[in-house]
Amino acid sequence: MDTVYDRALSEVGDNGLFQKKFDLVYNIVLPFFWMMSYNSLLFVLATIPHSCELPEKPRNVSELAWKSKYIPTFQDTIGRSKFNDCSIYINPDVNNETRNCVKYAYDKTWYESTVASDNNWVCDNELYVANVFSISRFGEIAGALIFGWFGDVYGRRMTYIISLALIVVGRIVSLLGSNYFIFFVSGALVTCLSTWTVVQSSYIISMEMSAPDRRAVVTTLRNTSLSVGMCVLPLLYWWLRDWKILMSITTSSQLLFMFFSWNIIESPRWSWISGKIDDCIVHLQRIAVTNKTTLSPEIENEIRRTPPIGKIQSLGVFALFTHWRLATHTILQLVISLIVTLTYTILLFTPGEKSGGNPFLEASWQAFAEFPGYFLGALLTERIGRRYTGAISFSISALMWTIVAIRENNSNGWIQSHWVGTSLFFTNRLFITSTYYTISMFNMELYPTCLRQSGISLGNVISSGGAAIAPYVLYLGRHVDSRWPGLLLAGVSLVGVTSYLLLPETLNAKLPETIEDAQNFGKKYTLLSKLSLRKQEDITVE
Repeated sequence: MDTVYDRALSEVGDNGLFQKKFDLVYNIVLPFFWMMSYNSLLFVLATIPHSCELPEKPRNVSELAWKSKYIPTFQDTIGRSKFNDCSIYINPDVNNETRNCVKYAYDKTWYESTVASDNNWVCDNELYVANVFSISRFGEIAGALIFGWFGDVYGRRMTYIISLALIVVGRIVSLLGSNYFIFFVSGALVTCLSTWTVVQSSYIISMEMSAPDRRAVVTTLRNTSLSVGMCVLPLLYWWLRDWKILMSITTSSQLLFMFFSWNIIESPRWSWISGKIDDCIVHLQRIAVTNKTTLSPEIENEIRRTPPIGKIQSLGVFALFTHWRLATHTILQLVISLIVTLTYTILLFTPGEKSGGNPFLEASWQAFAEFPGYFLGALLTERIGRRYTGAISFSISALMWTIVAIRENNSNGWIQSHWVGTSLFFTNRLFITSTYYTISMFNMELYPTCLRQSGISLGNVISSGGAAIAPYVLYLGRHVDSRWPGLLLAGVSLVGVTSYLLLPETLNAKLPETIEDAQNFGKKYTLLSKLSLRKQEDITVE
């Protein structure tokens, strides 16, 4: 049964010009620039191919012969001979005694500079890169807990403004203190405290003032824009070549949005749920003006007379675990979020880890896989439902990681070819993107309005944990066994398949408003059922 707010929103327009203009700015333009700012840290931490600095080479000696004289070699897991990146012969004319590099020579074919090359975060200091990335992700964990609760209690708009300010301040600290680990990582930590709540807050506002049949459209627009940003970012770095210029430009875009942040509307649904009736009416009238409609006096009076059906919960994310069904749905979503982000983050690292060619083109090409991934996700979620789309996508991802693991210990020329590796990672990126799209829909549709931002932020907490683990999974593959990352990710992908199948279907379902709605959601659900809009409405009003 529709609430008075639903009737009011329908009257002022839930799919009009206001929603479309809002989506253009906050679900297309903002995510594009935000993604470049957010992931710039990943690219500027890239480790450039390096070796010990060699004595000056005589003119009559080739580069290879001179390097072979001074740099020791080793055999990898499939018997290929490679130069050691971190050691040099002390006196090659006398014996084979080696020492660690004193100075490094960096291959500047693709990069002029990165944070790692400027600070020599290689070899014995290699973990500095992983630590910066992981600490920043733990910042996301703390920030998601704080700002998820903050957004549900104090509003989406205020959360958006504060989050933008922290991004700008944090990036400036990292830029100015880049020569000192403690300053650089502190800036990264401040940036990541609230970084995801920028696009999350605007996304929630859009979903809460739009018609149910616009959810897939809004999600597709937002995710496609994020993917475009991911495609453009490596190409921009390739052109600029200097990490400080890249970070300065991407941060400037967030500074511009911060200057105009006063113009963003607060979610009228949140205002109504939180008891801010006057604010709710003001926001609805603002929508009506742009949509060339009116809010009738009768509906306005009914809004004022009717108490909201729920209120903001002071328990925050803990309220998501107050009922076994709501807790089960929350835990399953968190498991999926962890696996998706762990897989996605490792895929982001693969152009630098595995590419034998241009790492920028490889990164851009793999990011391009997100476009068909999102559209495939949008198509399948509307045709076969959210559950089966996620389960199928995770199954294919598990298969791709299994082949990757087999490939790591196979010396056959064709399976080691560049095109095979690119195809595997492209296909994996496509289907993990479809999985991400699906869990985004579940997050919006299973959490109640009064706890929606808290629930999504809790997912960001767990996701950040997955991202923080990713560098160490890659470290395990580099220093223990190169097959381990593929086998590990194949296994956790199968856990993701099971988690999706245990969630209730939400296709065309009415958004739960209160904790009670969320507790009853899926009450008549069975493992093989695909709930219709009518069935979900029956469950909601019980």
